[in-house]
Amino acid sequence: MRATTELPLAAERGHQLTLSAQIAGQIRAAITEGRLVTADRLPATRALASTLGVSRTVISSAYAQLFAEGWIEGRHGSGTYVANGAMPDGGSEPGGGNVAGGGLVPGGSPVPQGGSVPGGGPERAAG
Repeated sequence: MRATTELPLAAERGHQLTLSAQIAGQIRAAITEGRLVTADRLPATRALASTLGVSRTVISSAYAQLFAEGWIEGRHGSGTYVANGAMPDGGSEPGGGNVAGGGLVPGGSPVPQGGSVPGGGPERAAG
């Protein structure tokens, strides 16, 4: 079993993306940039929420979005891991589409791509 991977994540209140969208975007970027690879274990929702100073619901929502997109997988009783077939090995994103949400700029700040989220206008930070 692999150890939990340490990630430099940030959650900024007042950002136009929700906290969960910021976190999901940063994890997506870590996978596409090769900082996270298949079978890397992600932090538990409670631990990551505590570290970032947000509610567990924020982290659970980010993980649920990434799971739905095929980036991560849950193993009952074991944790959450980067899914087999996630970037960068195959060269394409899970689900075959563009990555929605944000990426990272040097220094680790979340940056939206296009300034809005699918299905609506810019979101307010919540959580």
